[in-house]
Amino acid sequence: MIDGLPTLDDISYKGKHVLLRVDINAPIVNSTILDTSRFESHIPTIEALEDSKLVLIAHQSRPGKKDFTTLESHASTLSKLLGKRVEYIDEIFSRRVLRKIKEMENGDILLLENVRFYSEEQLNRSAEEHAECHLVKKLSNAFDIFVNDAFSASHRSHASLVGFVPVLPSVVGRLVENEVTALSKPLKGEGRKIFVLGGAKIKDSVKVLKNVLENGIAEKVVLTGVVANYFLMLKGFDIGEVNRKVVEDNKEDVNDDEMKMLLEKYSDKIILPVDFGVEKDGVRADIPLEEFDGKYRIMDIGVETVNRLSEIIPQYDYVVLNGPAGVFEDERFSLGTYEILRTATKAGYSVVGGGHIASAARLFGLSDKFSHVSIAGGACIRFLSGEKLVALEVIKEYWKKKWGKS
Repeated sequence: MIDGLPTLDDISYKGKHVLLRVDINAPIVNSTILDTSRFESHIPTIEALEDSKLVLIAHQSRPGKKDFTTLESHASTLSKLLGKRVEYIDEIFSRRVLRKIKEMENGDILLLENVRFYSEEQLNRSAEEHAECHLVKKLSNAFDIFVNDAFSASHRSHASLVGFVPVLPSVVGRLVENEVTALSKPLKGEGRKIFVLGGAKIKDSVKVLKNVLENGIAEKVVLTGVVANYFLMLKGFDIGEVNRKVVEDNKEDVNDDEMKMLLEKYSDKIILPVDFGVEKDGVRADIPLEEFDGKYRIMDIGVETVNRLSEIIPQYDYVVLNGPAGVFEDERFSLGTYEILRTATKAGYSVVGGGHIASAARLFGLSDKFSHVSIAGGACIRFLSGEKLVALEVIKEYWKKKWGKS
């Protein structure tokens, strides 16, 4: 049990039929899976369940997208990583699927078809409503246990994530256990904490910013990327038309007046860039904030900001990074993101959020130097924002009132 969540240690699964929800949603170009990190993250759970009859259920992309496809190549990828066969079946709950599940032996692994091929999967319903859908009614009778290991999808109230919980004893897998443990430490642990928030999604950074400042979690919050440019605008700096447009395009429904009040209240805790890296005549130029006339597109934090952060960040017991400092994919503007990542590894406990900042950590070969690199994007943001993840809360609820007593 961890934070009220039952784990594989709280249940007997040897010889039983286990339905395991994983998230192996991956970037695919020309039918080739480009990144297998999510596949790798589920291996500890799959290996822990090797003495069961294991059926995996997962999604790939969503209807209308180019990479919305079958899971045939996913089964091949998993087979290579596990060193044993993962059989793929191109249906979800047909008679053929149910017969196949019934005939399984201990150690067998079966991957069902992309669950989003089933139209009711993505409907935003409660666990109890989803428990009445065809997917759950057809499949649940074939299983003894449901395991959710899809942390990165657990903020969604979809059928394959919440629907089995009311009807099957349900726990979380090793990946979920690891994410919850690792992400809880900087929120609940004792010691000095600094959060470094960047990237283009202003709304995401603001959620975390509010949580860690208003609840006294963070001693300091560093802002970089588009979110920093937004707060500089709120302070009255003219960042120029091209940069204003980038901010407006990424602001969504963030309230300016509320953010101005937050900035005023916590001005001593929020650290903003003092210079920028911009593209000038095809090369990088670093311009101090007071000399910036807004003519150029801001591509990175500047060298002086990098130097200051390199001194500040390692002083903390906990550092959490979410979102890159600039356009790190372009070598000319990778400095800020690289140096923040590098110096963060010197902190006592270091966490990298999912998404682009995790990609940057892998690109720079720094992933293994962090205490934890999250595999999740949206779910990680919500967790750090103090929000509950619906698919995990349902498991807690039903374990407490139903399955924990059985």
